[in-house]
Amino acid sequence: MYMNANLFEPGKSKPERAFIQGAAKQSARFDGRKLNEFRDVELTFGADWGTVTVSMGETKVLAQVSCDLGTPTSARGNEGTLHLNVDIKGVAFLDEVQATHDQRSLTLNSLLERTFRSSRCLDLESLCIAVEQHVWCVRVDINVLNHDGNLYDASTIAALAALMHFRRPEVSYIDDQIRTYSERERELMPLLFLHYPVSVTYCVYKSTPQPLVDPTLLEENAADSIIVLSFNSYQELCTLNAGGTAPTNVRTIMQCARSAAKRSKALVQFIRKALELDMESRQQPKQVTGLVNLFSGAASKLSFKHLMEEEQQMEVNVVQVNQTSTSEPVQQQETLNEDQSQTSTQTSVTHMDDRSWLPQEENASQEKCEENDQVHSKEITPTGGKTAKSKSNRGKNKAGKKQQSMPKKQNHSDSEEEVTQII
Repeated sequence: MYMNANLFEPGKSKPERAFIQGAAKQSARFDGRKLNEFRDVELTFGADWGTVTVSMGETKVLAQVSCDLGTPTSARGNEGTLHLNVDIKGVAFLDEVQATHDQRSLTLNSLLERTFRSSRCLDLESLCIAVEQHVWCVRVDINVLNHDGNLYDASTIAALAALMHFRRPEVSYIDDQIRTYSERERELMPLLFLHYPVSVTYCVYKSTPQPLVDPTLLEENAADSIIVLSFNSYQELCTLNAGGTAPTNVRTIMQCARSAAKRSKALVQFIRKALELDMESRQQPKQVTGLVNLFSGAASKLSFKHLMEEEQQMEVNVVQVNQTSTSEPVQQQETLNEDQSQTSTQTSVTHMDDRSWLPQEENASQEKCEENDQVHSKEITPTGGKTAKSKSNRGKNKAGKKQQSMPKKQNHSDSEEEVTQII
């Protein structure tokens, strides 16, 4: 009797699916994480350039990059090529049924090609040696060592880290002849990137509208829908893949996109920091680990949470040092401002009354000017009064009132004071 081999895989049976969906409804997970909490990512670089192992919980992936000289395609004669291949034969329960094995490998390969090849993350023109004759053919081989869910995110991180870690030999093309230089003759050349894509996977259940991030194999098989988003370090969307039976609205997808963009940017910073530490370790003698140490776990691992916490602590220390250094000048500026404000108030009080320190002759001349102004105002007011009696001359009365106000303002000027004194 034929037995369905999918029952041996975690999360395929009905009791397991019911248990996971009930836990998701209560915002609980089997490993104790929150719904929006990620697992720790660990990187380990090998002795060869382009050899990286990635661990996300119990999910482990090995990526290796190699390059060979080849001919370009007829459509793009000035660009190199990039090939990606994923091998999941290392996982025993995934290879029990040939149909499911082929389906998993095909979907994983297609998603990786969309993320790296379709988005054109590599500068393929830099891989050209001679147009339409010789180019570099870069190949990324990903081997799955253990599968505990979220295999796509682990594969993208491993492929990106391996491509950034890889170095190719330098080549010269003279007189239709290609010469490749060894590492002793010339330094190896890194690959050029246009952007750095990283993917984030979410699971959606019908029992709860809240999506679940970074699923395990049990949660991934029990999910109703799976959303895969790929963003680069500039927070630009590279790929979007959503499929399943659970309805996903725009609000859910936008919520996943915002958190995925932040996660991708942080992962790219982590990979760059890990590469810097690997370069420092390579400069020291007998510090490079081999492939055996990668499988055995004896090699030193670079943890995402550990490095990010160290960077945050360093930023906090720098901010505190800047605050302490700038506190003393600020206090000095405050004391100077207080002194200036006190002196300004004193000067304003002393200069309130100008007549106290003027000579008596000037005071007398000002009194004569005020008397003359009163005489002029008396001569003008009777004319304005006669015109006010007729209703038709109301506009002239208003003009007369304006004439009264204007001479008063002008009589206080220095020029008219001199005129009155001469008269």
